[in-house]
Amino acid sequence: MKKSPADTAALAAQIRQFLLQSGWTFNRDARGLEFFLAPESLGIKGAYTVALPKNPEMAYARGVVHDAAEVLSQLYGYSDFGQMFGSAVSLVDQDRPSRVTSRFVDESTRAGAMPLASLSLYADGMHQSLYQCAKFRLDSDAKESDLIARRFADDCLFLQTEVGSFIASVEIPPLILRQPDIFGLPSIDSAEVTSALFFALKFINEEVVRSDGPLDDSSMLASVISLFNVELLTALADLILRPEMAAIDFTFSYGNKASETSTGLLTDSRRNRLASFVTFVKEQLTKESSIDVTGAIVELRSRDPAGARNYVKIAADFFGDKTFFSAILDNVQYQRALEAHRTKALVRVVGSGVRLKTHVRVTQLVSIS
Repeated sequence: MKKSPADTAALAAQIRQFLLQSGWTFNRDARGLEFFLAPESLGIKGAYTVALPKNPEMAYARGVVHDAAEVLSQLYGYSDFGQMFGSAVSLVDQDRPSRVTSRFVDESTRAGAMPLASLSLYADGMHQSLYQCAKFRLDSDAKESDLIARRFADDCLFLQTEVGSFIASVEIPPLILRQPDIFGLPSIDSAEVTSALFFALKFINEEVVRSDGPLDDSSMLASVISLFNVELLTALADLILRPEMAAIDFTFSYGNKASETSTGLLTDSRRNRLASFVTFVKEQLTKESSIDVTGAIVELRSRDPAGARNYVKIAADFFGDKTFFSAILDNVQYQRALEAHRTKALVRVVGSGVRLKTHVRVTQLVSIS
């Protein structure tokens, strides 16, 4: 699962573009690095800089890119920068497995043991969380994506328990879940999935469980769309709540680096707050909205054009944002879509749909014309 200097250069270019678009300014060159100065709008005291390598083949280029991505993900949050950090993790990870370690703090674990029922619930919750996170990152309803995600979770190893309060580790092998394709979909590897899982847990711990802020404001919902679907959020909430521990500390290890997050003390009020958050997100993400948009076809896919299960993706303006819409077409609709794509004509889609991570899935198609 080796990454080439071209991968490092591509990610460094993405980060550089993000910095410049976000108001960072070039500061200086030194020791083969470019330094960018933070904008005043971030409210950071002093001259705070982020470095990027000028030459992706330099010995420590991957580490520099990773460190820049890690800092920016902390400053801007996962919804703005987390996926680029996941790509940076895969640069560092290389051929070594990553690891999610959970430390259970509870009266029942003080002697280094753990109730069998709690351990079983944890193991089931971790397996389900890894499966749902891989499926969420693949962002496809295809049966093949479901099989890839399930195989990925099945390949993870439950390691020998360490001595302590009670510490369990799950090893995630270095795997490529998806190769890049001709439609521009990027590759996805196991390190990126594990990174996404960690960010999701970190968000739950810091913004939901240990916070007193409102659960229903627009910024929360924007982060939710980037981090979760309903199935992944439910699996992670079960992972935290069902073992019925007083607290769980999580460590995500990759290469020679590690990141940590903790639930803190899981009081009744914090448990109820997490349960309420899950209910709120389910209501928001499964709620259908009316759709009447006009846009360009960007993808058509079918194994049987004469059948009733043909796929189309359309790019259109939706409340001021460029948004992708996916729908299943019957053979007549698909032929109409093929002709529109061939002639580069715009199409109008009318119906209702559900907002997912990267697009709106049309659940009821009234018409496409």
